[in-house]
Amino acid sequence: MTAGLPTALLAALVAASIPAVAAGQDTSTASLLRRIDLLERANIDLTRRVGELEAVIKSASSQGQPIHASTGWQDLANWRQLRQGMKPDQVRALLGEPERVDAGGVTFWHWANAYVSFMDGKVYGWSEPR
Repeated sequence: MTAGLPTALLAALVAASIPAVAAGQDTSTASLLRRIDLLERANIDLTRRVGELEAVIKSASSQGQPIHASTGWQDLANWRQLRQGMKPDQVRALLGEPERVDAGGVTFWHWANAYVSFMDGKVYGWSEPR
């Protein structure tokens, strides 16, 4: 029991001699005030930049402007131009924007009573409007 006491005292002395702050860190009040000032400036700059971006978004927003739905999907001639392997942009050019999209392993673009299915980003199949 007494043999462990010198070891414990030595361990306590070694632990007490290890600095609580890593080497190179300055914990002086001046250093902390400098860091606070830098963080406040960065915060002010970010707040200003976000405000500018929000203003751009609001000015370019289409709020209040009606979205004109394409009627291309209603024309059977457009559906008859579809081919397997077509890309979504090609389908959009023919039929217009879908009313609803169900994404998954197979993605479906829906119009009132018709759909186009895509697999791996290409037309896989479709059902023309009735």
